[in-house]
Amino acid sequence: MTNIRKGLLAGLLAGLLLAMLNFVTDGTPGRTLPDVLHWFGITIADPTVSRFSGFILLIVLGGISGLIFGALQRERVITISRALLAGLALGIVWWLVFSLVLTNIMNHASSPFSLQFGSFLSTFPIDLLFGLVLGASYYQLQEHPATAKV
Repeated sequence: MTNIRKGLLAGLLAGLLLAMLNFVTDGTPGRTLPDVLHWFGITIADPTVSRFSGFILLIVLGGISGLIFGALQRERVITISRALLAGLALGIVWWLVFSLVLTNIMNHASSPFSLQFGSFLSTFPIDLLFGLVLGASYYQLQEHPATAKV
C-alpha cells in the first residue's frame, strides 16, 4: 500500500512539472494546456479557465500514472536504474497514448498514428522527462536499506 502512495506522490510531482513545462514551452503562456482537455472531448470557451483546467488535469493524470507506476513496482525496493528505465517506459507510453493517439483522434486525423516532426519534437522529450522525473521521485521516496559503513 505504501508503494501506491509513493507512486501517487511521485506522479503528482511529475505531473506538476509536466504542467509547468507545458505552460512555458510555447510563445504564448499556456497555449497548449487546452489541448489536454481536448484529449477527453472537453471544450471550455473561456481561455483562462481552459488553461487552468488543462493545468489541473495534467497534474491529476500524472497522479493516476504514478498510481499505476507504484502498483507495478509491488512491495519491493527497486534500484535507481530500474526506476529510471520503468519511468522512461511510462513516459513513452504517456507519449503514445496522450500525445499521439488521443490528439490525432480528437483532431480527426486520417490515422491515429499520423505524426508531424514539429509536434514530435515539442512533445516527446517533455514526456520522456515526465517519466524520468516520475521514476527518480519514486526512487527517492522509497526506504533504502541501510548500507554497511566500511
